[in-house]
Amino acid sequence: MKVWCLLTAGLLLVAGGPFGALSAQESPKLDQSVAKGLSALVKLQAENGSFGSNQGVTALVGMALLAGGHTPSSGQYRKASAQVLKYLLSSQDAMSGYLGSAGGNMYAHGFSTLYLAECYGMSPEPRLRRALEAALELTFRAQNDQGGWRYQPAPVDADISVTITQIMAIRAAYNVGIGGERAQQVIARAMSYVRSLVTVHGTFMYRHGNGIGGKGPGWVPRTAAGTMSILGSGLNDLSDPVLGPAMKFLRELYPDHLQGTSHHYWYGQYYTAQAMFHSPDEKDWNNYWKIAEPTLIEFQGEDGLWVRSSSYGPAYATSIALIILQIPNNYLPIFQH
Repeated sequence: MKVWCLLTAGLLLVAGGPFGALSAQESPKLDQSVAKGLSALVKLQAENGSFGSNQGVTALVGMALLAGGHTPSSGQYRKASAQVLKYLLSSQDAMSGYLGSAGGNMYAHGFSTLYLAECYGMSPEPRLRRALEAALELTFRAQNDQGGWRYQPAPVDADISVTITQIMAIRAAYNVGIGGERAQQVIARAMSYVRSLVTVHGTFMYRHGNGIGGKGPGWVPRTAAGTMSILGSGLNDLSDPVLGPAMKFLRELYPDHLQGTSHHYWYGQYYTAQAMFHSPDEKDWNNYWKIAEPTLIEFQGEDGLWVRSSSYGPAYATSIALIILQIPNNYLPIFQH
């Protein structure tokens, strides 16, 4: 059975939002950068549809393609998009539902589950639903007693980085009708864990026992993850004692992180972009976009790829750069208000 991720007519409409005016403006440099990046990215695809041996990176590439309207049935890169979905479905463990065994552990499982949820939200195919339900069931079982997740698909330990990938995947699945009340309960426990990691600086510890925390640009990735965890759970009140200080920290430090060479550069910007986009204050996204768009275009290589500060290869860095640069398209359900 073929499973297509179709963009419905409704999804192709650019909805109103904080980026509405920006998306209506002509930006030749942005268009050229995205076109060059997508062209270079699909050339990295292996014959089996994967991008490297990591299911998570392949899922991120899939989202970068969907973000440009390149679905398995339409768009210039529909063949590459179809191969991504086929690979991820075929690589899922038939017994457990795990999507991290081919490389990337629970990080890969979280990103892959999120990708399947985005696809299902666009086209509710029965086979895709079964795969998403199985992946979600494993996620539920792997939540530990603190409320978080770590590298292995077992309820043993937790850290904020792996936890955010599961929260976003569960939320995406819930938004398309998968998970029900159990998903809400799991997210509630996860939010208790995330909030327990907040520091006096408004930042977030990586995991319990990491000290009182710091406040330099190096804390942007985990703080962006923590902030997006809260926003992704449905809370958007900036007077919240955790969300408010975290957003304040990001506003002050993400420009330095954006210009830097952090080991977690792309991970940090992936969640910073989402946090700024979903902020209840529209100025947050507009201010971020004014800096991020020219900066990311500047960092693109002559070959169309991004490799800056990436220890996971060009497919990883390029997919995240393209996801961010295509947010104004408003194609991905996760980037819709």
